[in-house]
Amino acid sequence: MNGYRERFAQEREANSSPSRSTLRPIYHVLVALSLVACERAARSPDRLTMLVLARPEHLDPRHPEDALGASMSRLLYRGLMEGDPVTFLPRPALAADARWVDATRYRVHLRSDARFHDGAPVIAQDVVATYESVLDPEQHSRLRNTYGRLLRRVRALDSRTIDFELDHPDGSVETLLQLGILPQRDAHQPERSPEVIADEHLVGTGPLRLTRYAADALTLDATTPGGAFNALDVVTLHDPNTLALRLLHGEGDIAELKPELYAIFNGRPDFEVASARTSGMTYLGIHCEHGALADVAVRRALAQALDRGSLQQAMLGSRAVASTGVLPPSHWAYTGEVARYPFDPGAARRALDLARGEGAPPLRLTLRVSSQRFAITVAQALTAMLADIGVEVDVRPSELATLLSDLRAGRFDLTLLTVPDLSDPFGLGFWFGSASIPSPANPTAGGNRWRFRDAALDSALDSGLMALGPEARRPHYQRAQQILAEQLPVIPLWHADVVYAVRRPYRGLHPRGDGQLDFLLRLTR
Repeated sequence: MNGYRERFAQEREANSSPSRSTLRPIYHVLVALSLVACERAARSPDRLTMLVLARPEHLDPRHPEDALGASMSRLLYRGLMEGDPVTFLPRPALAADARWVDATRYRVHLRSDARFHDGAPVIAQDVVATYESVLDPEQHSRLRNTYGRLLRRVRALDSRTIDFELDHPDGSVETLLQLGILPQRDAHQPERSPEVIADEHLVGTGPLRLTRYAADALTLDATTPGGAFNALDVVTLHDPNTLALRLLHGEGDIAELKPELYAIFNGRPDFEVASARTSGMTYLGIHCEHGALADVAVRRALAQALDRGSLQQAMLGSRAVASTGVLPPSHWAYTGEVARYPFDPGAARRALDLARGEGAPPLRLTLRVSSQRFAITVAQALTAMLADIGVEVDVRPSELATLLSDLRAGRFDLTLLTVPDLSDPFGLGFWFGSASIPSPANPTAGGNRWRFRDAALDSALDSGLMALGPEARRPHYQRAQQILAEQLPVIPLWHADVVYAVRRPYRGLHPRGDGQLDFLLRLTR
């Protein structure tokens, strides 16, 4: 009945020592390699090598597609605003100051020292051209719907002053002004591929400049000398084991660590390991139009069946925060005054029997997950917990592209996923708003794959958008958190830290919880 508790104990033991069975394949390879290669690969001391598990595909800030590419583009192109690394609130970047003129007009003054890589000043016409290219249907920007819903016009008042005129009041505008600014000559062109950005030496406004782009590697040169490195080499690998081997043998300096690698690097004197609280959330998503799952009482029973605290401790240890709702406790809009579902399998079983009626057949569900080992392990533990209350769950892993396609089409009952960034809670509308439900006619309408509809939630989200400033926005998003906790279209599990390891002599590692990479520039030697 409680077999999953034994699994927790095994996972906890495995995470406490790098010699345990879950890590043996890595260490067997390390022993073999040590017999033939004992010296660190010779590399230039002024180059920082970052190892990643995904190839950055899109570096043009107007066309974000992959998360790593979007983060890399922020190193090449700065925006008028940027996110605070702790609170996630927007703050000026290329802007000297920004303010509301009235409820539908937002004015930005550019910094006098804002420059492109070639020394040319950033002027208002560059800003206008960048935003007009996003709104231009001929450019096919992936951001067009996001910006088009609120921007009526972007207008240069003089060379350093821009007015953003809105169709209606919208408090998310400060976050949306984090879009990287291109020179107007580049903004008038279609999407610039990474190869073009590198080959044509296109200039941006960020601290790095792309100088080489190949199939599995790219190079970004620092635009200002004197930092811990003059060039950043980004090397793409294809699995965590290979990444660990390369990092341990000196073929890389820094990498984000997946949970299965924590134990390998914790406590090693030749590495510094650091983490940051995230703005994202790992959750169990529920198909709210499934027969039994359409009943909120059934969804609440499933929540009570999950021993989330034990699972989090086993899989992540201290590198996560337990979820009380969809936003983490460090978030500026967070509220802890929400419905909670403490682990109680007896109460869950009774609630499920009451909701489904006496003599109802066992509830059989399919849990869709990615093919990553960590996700499968978590899914199996959740399955064992649900089995304890009589719910039969079939875990079906698949490649991420297939998984997301099936979720958009509604081919699932449950799914295990992570929202990587909710730094601005207007994103809750994308994930849970009624207008964001994918359909055959509009499969990319949004991320509400749960088919969840709630008029009160839509109203709270709309009010949050129309409110101006964090203090005015906060109560509406707190109400949204309360509704989501009551109705449970997803069951929040935890907010996992972002964890990095850097090889000595680099020091001063302070990663960001929103996935941005400018912390690399603050490393020292």
